Amino acid sequence: MTLIQEIIDQAKNNPDSIAIQGVDYVISYKELLHVAYGYANSIDVRDSWIAIDTKLDWKFYAAILACWITGNGYVPIDFNFPKSRIQEIESQVNWLMLINEYTPCLTHEIVDVNSGEKAYLLFTSGTTGAPKGVAISHANLASFASHYINHKSIKFGSEDIFLQSYDLTFDVSVFCYLMPFLVGGTLVIPPKSKVKQLGLFNAILNYNVTVTSFVPSVIRLTKDFLTRIEFPSLKYSFFSGEALMGDWAKVWMQSVPNAKVYNCYGPTETVIVCTEELLNDLDDAYFTNALPLPLGKEFEGIDLQIIEGEIIFSGEQTFHGYLNQTSIEQYHSGDLAHYDENGKLIFDGRKDNQIQWNGYRIELEEIDRLISDKSNGWVKSIYVKEIPKLVIFSNNPKEKIAELVEKEFPSYYKPSDIIQLDELPLNNNGKIDVVALRDLI
Repeated sequence: MTLIQEIIDQAKNNPDSIAIQGVDYVISYKELLHVAYGYANSIDVRDSWIAIDTKLDWKFYAAILACWITGNGYVPIDFNFPKSRIQEIESQVNWLMLINEYTPCLTHEIVDVNSGEKAYLLFTSGTTGAPKGVAISHANLASFASHYINHKSIKFGSEDIFLQSYDLTFDVSVFCYLMPFLVGGTLVIPPKSKVKQLGLFNAILNYNVTVTSFVPSVIRLTKDFLTRIEFPSLKYSFFSGEALMGDWAKVWMQSVPNAKVYNCYGPTETVIVCTEELLNDLDDAYFTNALPLPLGKEFEGIDLQIIEGEIIFSGEQTFHGYLNQTSIEQYHSGDLAHYDENGKLIFDGRKDNQIQWNGYRIELEEIDRLISDKSNGWVKSIYVKEIPKLVIFSNNPKEKIAELVEKEFPSYYKPSDIIQLDELPLNNNGKIDVVALRDLI
């Protein structure tokens, strides 16, 4: 049975259960399916990519179901992104339809499910400066979902309340809605907050959330606050998107006394996450330093190898190539790792110039190349993993660089700081002296 058919069956069996809850609305599974059929009746293409405006709020999820019902995949589009980035994505996808607030729901007649290969398409940073489309199939996604459905220790059920803590263009947002829809649980859409982390914490308390997934930066930015609060309703807490440090996790685990806490890992190309480590069972020694915690063991649908220090993926949960590019059998992640003396998988950073920042994968050369071109000056981005901190150096005024970053990149690219220098420090070989720049941070 396909994932969309399982979701439909779940909705029909529990029509009055709460599917989605927001600040000023409560949507039942019956209502969710009703709107999904309405959108589906407006879709007259098959086996295509359909763009969905992320501003649709809860109807965004009905639009996803409509795409899957009609045998299409979806592409989340955030129109707050710079116009140039949206145009680049559109030129690659050539979507045939955009579902937004103006899309009609003319009829809500039940639509027969059309099986399709496409599930969703997300764009990551590319070394050429152009975003790359990661096409995830239903087979990939089903392999991911089966890990949790068949898990021996994680038992999601209709009583569980999941928190949507991610932007809808970020792959882990798929986990946040897919799992509750498969088990008949509830998805909570948190209210907008000036301080996003505090908004998420308030949502956990106000809605008695039982399942969360965060990027580790959520802890890093609120460590002092977390020592004064507990979240007793949490049963499962997942982290992914960037390295989770032992001392950060220790603070969080003290605030979630009833939760199993997992450190997870996986690039977008392997469907959300593909490894997990249960931190509750981890030796205390891992939490006494500021080093990355183990990434855990790979899921059943993943074949993970380390060759010359680099993690290489294959298996049914691994994608088969970027949009409009040649199909691949293995994915060379560029992530470096090793097994420690306890047989635990430890992250060692990146092979190239990509970093994890605010949970997203960012290519530093993309920042340098584009901002240099637009500013007619030099730009060098430096990432200090130990802090962590992203700093942009330039001979242009700080205000000018900040304006360009805001104009040309999504908000998650925003650096920690911008430092103006008259000239770049060079080493004896005439290359940029990265060590000297790091000393200025």
